Amino acid sequence: MKTDTLTAVLMLMLAPAALAQTEEDSVAAGWPPYEPRYVENDAFGPGERLVFSVEYGIVKAGTATMEVTGPEEYRGHSAYRVTATARSSSAFSSFFRVEDVNEALLDVYQLHTLWFAKDLNEGDYSHSEEVLFHQEEGYAHYPDETDSSLVYSEIPPHALDVLSSLYYARTLPLEVGETYEIDTHADNDNYPLLVKVLEREEIRVPAGEFSCVKVQPVLRSEAIFDQQGELFVWLTDDQRHMPVLMRSAIVIGEIACLLREYSPGEPLELENPFAPEEEPVER
Repeated sequence: MKTDTLTAVLMLMLAPAALAQTEEDSVAAGWPPYEPRYVENDAFGPGERLVFSVEYGIVKAGTATMEVTGPEEYRGHSAYRVTATARSSSAFSSFFRVEDVNEALLDVYQLHTLWFAKDLNEGDYSHSEEVLFHQEEGYAHYPDETDSSLVYSEIPPHALDVLSSLYYARTLPLEVGETYEIDTHADNDNYPLLVKVLEREEIRVPAGEFSCVKVQPVLRSEAIFDQQGELFVWLTDDQRHMPVLMRSAIVIGEIACLLREYSPGEPLELENPFAPEEEPVER
């Protein structure tokens, strides 16, 4: 199933329903063995809150919010909680109501997903889902799945749900002309997501004017919103890589998320727990 709602544009590649679900896009097992990793993160931290105005043409369609809290403990791991919500305005809700919540727990050291949940309410459609990521064992668990063949799915090392993929992408160098690959998992399938860094631009949104890098998230063989075209995201051209603008074509016209207000938060000061211990100096 695909969606054209404001949720799809909000989160770079956030709505799993927006992914083209075909066998040729998924990746067969054959990944390298799991090894712990440490990801330096100067981009985001607890206290960050981004509020977007969602616009469908000239219509104010709703509000989207992305927030980071934590750290909190989950199955013996320290984790950020990242939450994204999308709610339609009262006027837009009169003909199509949207109230979506996506949440994930993201390991603070390795920046991979530990847990993901979504609660989608879009028009007459409602769907809730929970996914437990067992990274070291290499599988995702869908505890509420009624089809026994879909309760467990293999995942590549350090797999990310699509919400957490945005936060991980923000920690990358994002050099113009470069393409970065991220292993994502959604709806019992694995998708290699490419993030193409296209150019630098000055962008003005309600929150202010920002120097940005323009990126395009793409599946290996086709755009995420393959039914209508391309999605572009503008991130600040600094170490935070904060999203300030997202645009995508939909069935009729274009939908956009413009940063309206923000609180930057503070990245955690962490030490690499996987670094080899230094040998004591003999005297």
